[in-house]
Amino acid sequence: MPSDESSPADTPRPALVLGGGGAYGVIQAAYMLAAWDLGFRPRMVVGTSVGALNGAWFALHPERPVELLRIWLSLDELALVRWHPVRIAANLLHHPQSIASNEVVPKLVREHMSGARFEDAELELAVVATNLTKGAKHVFRAGSIPRAVLASTAIPGVFQPVTVGGDQFVDGCVTATVDMTTAFEMGATEILAIDLTPPPPQARPKTALGVLRQSFSILSTATTRAVETCLSGQLPVRVIRPDLSGNSPWKLDDSAGAVAHNLRLAREGLAGVFDREGHVAPEGTCWMEPAEAGTQDDAPAGPARYFGRAGWRKAG
Repeated sequence: MPSDESSPADTPRPALVLGGGGAYGVIQAAYMLAAWDLGFRPRMVVGTSVGALNGAWFALHPERPVELLRIWLSLDELALVRWHPVRIAANLLHHPQSIASNEVVPKLVREHMSGARFEDAELELAVVATNLTKGAKHVFRAGSIPRAVLASTAIPGVFQPVTVGGDQFVDGCVTATVDMTTAFEMGATEILAIDLTPPPPQARPKTALGVLRQSFSILSTATTRAVETCLSGQLPVRVIRPDLSGNSPWKLDDSAGAVAHNLRLAREGLAGVFDREGHVAPEGTCWMEPAEAGTQDDAPAGPARYFGRAGWRKAG
């Protein structure tokens, strides 16, 4: 991990903050690539849950963001949890703290960052988890990256808690869905955050479960917006909230066309977020003119250069 001890005090320290959201992670990866294409070069990454998975890979390979999107593309039919009553009952019998086994994340970690340590990362990396034993947020900054990512992605009640140093850890979203505070404490001079929290539904819940679900959604959204408001008075902060409609945090029915479509939406959504040097522009400014919308004829300059013309056509 690079040291900043000899860096001038006024050296820019852009931060990329990645929130949690399960299978929405493929959309987040598209926004990460689009931001890179627009010149954004973070020096630190803070990730929670699937944001920890994406962020850890990016911190290890900051010059290769397109490969992260290709990893998601290779997953194709992904289901984080198989909601089969027999499977759930069998899992509870052997692991009473969870209803399912976490198969996807360990496989990805094993294949793409096995043995990696925070000291190996080219960018400063922070992985946010929740210490269930002590009832507090925990930020991993050293040691095993795979162990930290597994802790950050352990959805409480769904996946088994991860034990580190005698304490049990679960998903970082419990304490900080989009942890801009940690980025600020690490010395960030500007923040780009990608929030995968769906907006609270505009509806009247009809059941107790519906009331709880909607209440927690409101709590998560309100907390993130409060931190955003607080920090935006001290440094440039942009929180990007992609359109998640039509997608599920539990299941990824993916294709080259869908990934290319997400990348095109990401490029459109990030237009005007950065200045001409790739730094986060303060809210209310627009220092970079949005790129003109592409067509099938100029597709190689856009998403099709990553996923081919077939994917571009399917993206529509």
